[in-house]
Amino acid sequence: MTATTFKELVAQLQAAEIVPRPDGEEWKAVIDRISIPSKIAGIDEETYWYFLEVLPPKYQRGNLFAFAEGAEALRVFWQKGEAYFCRQLTWDETKEFCRLACISLPW
Repeated sequence: MTATTFKELVAQLQAAEIVPRPDGEEWKAVIDRISIPSKIAGIDEETYWYFLEVLPPKYQRGNLFAFAEGAEALRVFWQKGEAYFCRQLTWDETKEFCRLACISLPW
C-alpha cells in the first residue's frame, strides 16, 4: 500500500472487503473478528465507543481514531452514517499510517 497523503491512505484502508457483524456475536468473537488484518469488520456503536474510551486513542480526527494497547499494530475505527467499522492494520500499514499522520509509532 503506497499513499502520498494521509487522506489517500485512509481511503485505501476503507476500500477493503467488509466482514459484516453477525447477530448476537459474543465479545470474544468480536475481538477475534476485528483482529484480522486487511479486512474491514462491521461493528456496533457500543464496540466503537468502548475502544474510543478504554484508552486514549493514538490518533483521532473527527469520527476516525486509531487504537493500540502498547507497541502493537494499530486498529483503526470509524463511523460512516449510522454504521461503524474497524480495520486491524499490519505493522507496515501502521508505520505508513503513523508517518502520514505525523505521529510516533505505538509505544
